[in-house]
Amino acid sequence: MPEPVVQGGLSRRNRTPVKTKLPESTRRIPAQGDVILIFIALSYVLLGILKARETVVVEPAVIASFSLAGMFFALSDLAKIGIRWTGRLIGSICLALYYAFLLASALCLIVVPLSYGSIGWLGSIIIPLGDISTFAGMGVIIGIIVINNIWRRSKPTDPAKIGTAGETYEA
Repeated sequence: MPEPVVQGGLSRRNRTPVKTKLPESTRRIPAQGDVILIFIALSYVLLGILKARETVVVEPAVIASFSLAGMFFALSDLAKIGIRWTGRLIGSICLALYYAFLLASALCLIVVPLSYGSIGWLGSIIIPLGDISTFAGMGVIIGIIVINNIWRRSKPTDPAKIGTAGETYEA
């Protein structure tokens, strides 16, 4: 039954905004790239568990290449910090390094484990580099955490961006 309209006023229906549900087809789903990366990460965790239980045998050179990949991931984060902190020239260099480190990481995850046996010199240097990258990568990660904390504290805080527990967030 239609609601009577009061002269000069709005009907009850026009005064109350109605929030409609999004149709199923427009609900946000994760991007394919994000989903496949999550599954790749879970696969590496499973591989680690299988290796720990001695169900699979993973060559030391493969483990060393994964360690190198981790170090290059950490270095790409460090380069990303350099992009936002520095001027135009150094920022451009940091951007190039960012992509180079990500490329090196991808090579260490895919190409090196599959080809270290075929390329003689690669097999002889990958294990020592893997040992070095374990410690260097940990140092880079700790450095990134400290630099990010310093950067966050040095940013001026807007009272509107401070949460109830004192944490800051972007609007």
